[in-house]
Amino acid sequence: MKYVLPFAALALVSTPVAALEVSGSAGVTSNYVWRGATQSMGEPVAQGNIGVEHNGFYADVWASQVNFDGEKDYEVNYSAGFSSNLGEHVSYDVGYLKYSYMDDDVDFVDDVGEVYGSVSVGPLSGTVFRDIEPKTSFYQGSVAFGEMVGLPLDVEGFVGRGEDEEFSYGGSVGKSWKNFTVSYTYTTKETEIEDSAHAVSLFYNF
Repeated sequence: MKYVLPFAALALVSTPVAALEVSGSAGVTSNYVWRGATQSMGEPVAQGNIGVEHNGFYADVWASQVNFDGEKDYEVNYSAGFSSNLGEHVSYDVGYLKYSYMDDDVDFVDDVGEVYGSVSVGPLSGTVFRDIEPKTSFYQGSVAFGEMVGLPLDVEGFVGRGEDEEFSYGGSVGKSWKNFTVSYTYTTKETEIEDSAHAVSLFYNF
């Protein structure tokens, strides 16, 4: 799914009867940046998600305000997939992600669906996103430096590359306290979109 809020550590709430784990978050970010480009004209937006998980299978709904020069007002993403571990240090995740954009008149013409697969080995992870139509791919990798050196903060570096062969890259620093997560993210892209560079986020996790 869209990686908008790094280090949003979600506290899981178990549902004993249904054997489901329910989690979510709600908060604000000063700039919604996706794959190196702002989705909010560099302005603050509210975001949130809620998801369920059972035996590795999961489903999630994520929503955010957007600003494409007044063309649209909201984005709602739906994802479903399966994740599991392969030993102590290796894990994988596969699934499907649907991006939906809405304003006063719901218009699904611009909606995009992707399948994705990721593998994590310790603090290293890589993900491939494949659009169903048009058939394009986006590649993303990250390394959790905080985990590697035992820092009391979540520190991560990341890089992405699309079909246009342009790289986006940056880093994040985050800290969780009780049910709250605060983070700062810097992102840059070869096209140098100035208002996509910085984002400060505060989220409540449940």
